[in-house]
Amino acid sequence: MHNIVSETELHVITPNEPGILGRVLGTLANAGVNLRALSVFEHEDEGHFRLLTSDNKKAETALRSLGYKVKVNKIVAVEISDRIGAGAEIGALLGTAVIDVEYCYGSSSGKGMALLVFKTNNNKKAYETLR
Repeated sequence: MHNIVSETELHVITPNEPGILGRVLGTLANAGVNLRALSVFEHEDEGHFRLLTSDNKKAETALRSLGYKVKVNKIVAVEISDRIGAGAEIGALLGTAVIDVEYCYGSSSGKGMALLVFKTNNNKKAYETLR
């Protein structure tokens, strides 16, 4: 039905200050790591980056060298068609399966496909539900 994979994201915690986005993304670029998906928010004076990368080990090493905290989270990533209602269908499937979505982010380049990233209370069940 959908292109779905279980994988890991990096949750990077940084100071919340001007220029931090450029420093984090520049650090990845300098390490030769491609960014596949990104979510950034501020909470309690800290920057929080959720990153899907082409090489988590290289990214983690580079980011830790700057003193940033890095956690690894298991997530489910789903490639879907970029059309009205596609995300709603995914949400309905997860809801029907009684899977709690802890957080989700996504993007589309407007070229026919979109990427949704989920962390749930049961990623294995989410993966099986969406296959």
